[in-house]
Amino acid sequence: MSVATEAHGSGHGAGADLGTAAGFAGPAVAGTGRPGPGTVQLVTRVLTALVAETGPQRHAPIVLAATDHCLRAVAEFVAKCEDSTRRLRPSVSLALEPSLLLGRFTVEQDWAAPCYALVTPGGAGASALRWATAAVGSGTAPAVVVCEVVHAQQADGERVVALAALIGPGGSAATEVRTIDDDVLEDGLDSALRRAALGGVEEGT
Repeated sequence: MSVATEAHGSGHGAGADLGTAAGFAGPAVAGTGRPGPGTVQLVTRVLTALVAETGPQRHAPIVLAATDHCLRAVAEFVAKCEDSTRRLRPSVSLALEPSLLLGRFTVEQDWAAPCYALVTPGGAGASALRWATAAVGSGTAPAVVVCEVVHAQQADGERVVALAALIGPGGSAATEVRTIDDDVLEDGLDSALRRAALGGVEEGT
């Protein structure tokens, strides 16, 4: 099954085709690492690899699904607040801002389009895909980059996986997830983007 859907609305920009089907414009890309400060580097590597696969898309908005990252950041923030032996610095609260995950990539690539972060328990990845396919299908955006950051518990501890894909006109499923690391997780990985890329998401889910 394809993640492709049709969205009807007012097209913006030259040549907008109302109701155009939208789907994966190339393979999805995934990488893995340990949660924490290194997540920024992981997201940067994955998005850079996606650009290498699909070509420059600097006018494509980025939609980041970061629920797992934010839940962990909030838990760590609360723990620091409750720790009477530590001095709480104003900068500690910055870790709660999910858009920081995109900062290094957007600066390095001179990204010209807006970026959005979604934090929806149990559904940010699917929401990001719906947003992207609707924006492309209605002609609001020529293409949209979707990036999902998910955490998984493994025998050797918690791991974080970043996945990214370009949604563009065409309506096809990616059918492939290319990995930039040798040990991208599958067991215990709850990723809407991965399921969609492999044809496992129906319209409207």
